[in-house]
Amino acid sequence: MSELDFGIFKDFWNGHPNHLPLMGLHNDNNEPAEWNLNKSLERLDIICDGNDQGLIIEGIHKLLNNEDWRPHLVAIMASFKLEQTEQKKLIPELWNRLEKGSWISPQILSVLSIIDSEFEIKAEEILNNGFKVNFSPMEMAKYHSSRGPEGSKGASEKVINSIKSLLENKNDDFGWKGNLIRLIESKKFKINTKHNNELS
Repeated sequence: MSELDFGIFKDFWNGHPNHLPLMGLHNDNNEPAEWNLNKSLERLDIICDGNDQGLIIEGIHKLLNNEDWRPHLVAIMASFKLEQTEQKKLIPELWNRLEKGSWISPQILSVLSIIDSEFEIKAEEILNNGFKVNFSPMEMAKYHSSRGPEGSKGASEKVINSIKSLLENKNDDFGWKGNLIRLIESKKFKINTKHNNELS
């Protein structure tokens, strides 16, 4: 991934699949010493602590604009390194990413349920009116790797099912969202101090 133009995040991977631990956000006893959740969060800290907000935002845009789901994971985690006012500006882009399709739509929706004050209103609208993922054309050889095995219909259903789960399980112990909040509360994942008071 490092050869692609991801701005300040281009070296996040450093030859290892550092995005993978972000899929579940929990430590695994079988994680290799070279890459694991702690190292992934540490790399994110180093990148974001060493650059200003403008470069972080620019990098997040580049990550989200890629059709591959792996950069999307890094982008949503990096969004918590932004000041709250800047993070709020990302909300339309995250919803737009869902419409374009992402294999990690459940994780994106979990972040939106935290940072978007209108999440429940938008979620109910989707449940009432439906949701359609519109993938852009892509060579079949790249499709599975970048987007997972789902077609547009499966990806759309995944968004709807994830929304149902988030609305039905609003406590912080649920799945990926719960793991994220526990990492933030335990200070294992450092967020911007000018962030939402509920998470600081």
